[in-house]
Amino acid sequence: MTVTALADIIRTQAEILETSLPRHAYTDYHGDKSLSIARSKLLEACDKLNHLVTGPIECSKTDVMGIAQGHRVHAALQYVCHFRLASHIPADGTPVAYEEAARAAGVDTSQCTRVLQLLMTYHIFREPGTRIVAHNRNSRVLLDEDTGAAVEWLTQESLRSSAFFTEARAKGRRWSTGGSGGGGGGVGVGVGSQQRQATTTAASAALNIAVEDLDRPAFGFLTQPQHGATSETSMKADRYARAMAGMAKRKQLSPEHLVSGFAWSALPAGATVVDVGGGSGHCSRAVAACHPRLRFVVQDTNAALAEEEEEDEVDVVADDDDRLRREKGEKAEKEASVRFVTYDFFTPQTVAGDVYLLRRILHHYSDQDAVRILQAQLCAVRKKPGARIVVMDNIAIHSGTLSTLEERKTRTLDIAMMALFNSVERDLEDWKELFHKADPGLKLVNVTKPLGSALAVMELRLE
Repeated sequence: MTVTALADIIRTQAEILETSLPRHAYTDYHGDKSLSIARSKLLEACDKLNHLVTGPIECSKTDVMGIAQGHRVHAALQYVCHFRLASHIPADGTPVAYEEAARAAGVDTSQCTRVLQLLMTYHIFREPGTRIVAHNRNSRVLLDEDTGAAVEWLTQESLRSSAFFTEARAKGRRWSTGGSGGGGGGVGVGVGSQQRQATTTAASAALNIAVEDLDRPAFGFLTQPQHGATSETSMKADRYARAMAGMAKRKQLSPEHLVSGFAWSALPAGATVVDVGGGSGHCSRAVAACHPRLRFVVQDTNAALAEEEEEDEVDVVADDDDRLRREKGEKAEKEASVRFVTYDFFTPQTVAGDVYLLRRILHHYSDQDAVRILQAQLCAVRKKPGARIVVMDNIAIHSGTLSTLEERKTRTLDIAMMALFNSVERDLEDWKELFHKADPGLKLVNVTKPLGSALAVMELRLE
């Protein structure tokens, strides 16, 4: 395609957005599919144009040499997050001198200036005048605690695992996978013929090499430090939890897609939804808010802690304050349909339910461990006719199916899963094969991908 042809596409799609959306609100297409398509075509054409007019070694953002130096930008973001520079710059956009921001953060002014000026070339922060810095819409997201934690995690643990990616592929360490991630302190119970055994599930995880002396699966390390863990390990686990919360704030991962992606209203009143590995329960609460007739059980290794934190938010009120006491009562009534249970999802499921929800769980695990998780849930599904498993996760696409930019996101996530957990992003056929391995009678009966969602909802029934 020629430069002028790409320029025509850019102009046409840009006019659609400009005539339909307010200025500077081009990402807010409010579920309008035609505007979403126009935006995708515009971005794809811009990417192709950039590729067409850029040489392979010009050190631009998208050529080979430029991509190879991307870690420089990651290092700058890591610096900003570590020293909390964003918090020392006025949130309202008022500029501040580099020297003042550096002094407040306790860092060298020259280093601070150089780091921020690199990020400005990527539209993160802005320099409205000589030797002054101010926030823009991109840098301001770092002020959000969870989003900031997500960026910090990506430039700390995730970046380090990438540095050892190739070395990990050649390393032959092995260990027993046991319970991890949903795992109740690592106590794994074999389900059926799937006994605990040494696998390469975590043996090839680059994060295990990046973190010195890490001799257990990486996902367990990130999510649940063992008894007697150091303060640094606990800090990393907390950062990971907040990072996941930050990533969940992206529109494509919003719990709203779970609400619209499954026929919750078709369930009978009082039906029980078991949110396996549900963390703080934010997804269950989102569904419960729209379907109060249902009951939810949130299961996680830290479920008790999550419930205590929710209670603490209310218990800090004074007993003699009528308004706050009333709010406490309303909150308790609202959340009566959501309860928390500590559970290791590698062990047989014991809670009787109508739906067993696995949202963004299986893609963290290799096929053999994902099969064990599914088989653990089938222990309960078999006991209740009509019960089903709902998996909400990524479905990888075949090359050329979607735009290059969309495919790039999927491929990037796939490599991230390989580096961090030695897991994989699965296409639809891979998912079907996985379900068959768990039980030949476990059938995929419905697949839905809500508009704007990065995840698909897969409904499984046992025949």
